[in-house]
Amino acid sequence: MLNDSTIDSQPDIRVKSLRYGELDRSVVVAAAVRVAERGGVRSVTVRALATELGLSTTAMYRYVDGKAELLNLIAEATLASVELPESGPWQQRIRVVANSARKAMLRIDGIADVLQTQPAKGAARQVDALMQQLVVDAGVPPARRESARMLLMIFILGSVSFEQALDGLPHQLTESPESRFEQGLDVLIAGLCAT
Repeated sequence: MLNDSTIDSQPDIRVKSLRYGELDRSVVVAAAVRVAERGGVRSVTVRALATELGLSTTAMYRYVDGKAELLNLIAEATLASVELPESGPWQQRIRVVANSARKAMLRIDGIADVLQTQPAKGAARQVDALMQQLVVDAGVPPARRESARMLLMIFILGSVSFEQALDGLPHQLTESPESRFEQGLDVLIAGLCAT
């Protein structure tokens, strides 16, 4: 099971001087995540990563192909931090994975949009497999499982995007973001129970 400390456990390494071969993928990913957490996905560039690691931009291209690869690495690291409960009632497992995913994504402005455009790999496939199992465990008929799974994913990703878009803007919503999210989960779970 993956847990919420995966990203946190990455070393906070700020390298001032590296020789070729001293930089491994985990250091690159941790640095890219730090850049994204500070400035959102728009701030992620090969140049920003090079600055974070104390390297030249040219040297960074030995480790990453460009911004698209960086965003994919950040998306994977974000999803790798999502808790994937293996047991318990399906309603409780949906709440755990949804809240864990929300928390992980809120750390990086714009990551929900990136996750919708990146191909499913590693951690993304694990999250998707759990979502598939949850709709089966909920008793959703086979013909509706794909739609139910997509609805869950769209709710989580959309909620995060909406919350990040509203952050700091005037609005008339009275419920806290956490309360709105929990109420939305209540509605989704009730809908799954009714299928």
